[in-house]
Amino acid sequence: MHARKGLEDVISATDRDRLVEELTVIRRELIGEMLINLSRSTGGADLQLVQIATLFTLDRGTEPTVRELAEHIGRSVSATSRLLDQLAQRGLVHRREDETDRRAKRVGLTPAGAAFLLNFARTRAEGQLRLMTYLSETEQRTVREAMTLLADAARRHGDEHR
Repeated sequence: MHARKGLEDVISATDRDRLVEELTVIRRELIGEMLINLSRSTGGADLQLVQIATLFTLDRGTEPTVRELAEHIGRSVSATSRLLDQLAQRGLVHRREDETDRRAKRVGLTPAGAAFLLNFARTRAEGQLRLMTYLSETEQRTVREAMTLLADAARRHGDEHR
């Protein structure tokens, strides 16, 4: 297992700033098209950014309580409850009673919520793949290798923060 280093140990401030600029260019090119395509593919169901972030939070495999979720997304319990009501009305989340504390409610994704996130990820990935068509075969291979390394790092990060 790799020892975790701070970003400043891996990349200079100048290189970091340049990488941030490059990532911004990529995201700026992709995000508008991705969100429009996503909106079309969900029948025009316009979700707010906090709703999408909440779905991604719930996609971690656990079913947090409403209070735990509120703390994680930085909202009050009442605001989180209203947010969950909206997502439940769309069929994207479900609530259930906690087995150990009947006053607490646990929240999770429905199959429709999981499908929404899968479609979200695929739409984003397809945009990135379209950008790769502007690269040479060697450059595409380099990007694929880099993405594999980043995916491995993301898995380790997720394991560490679960």
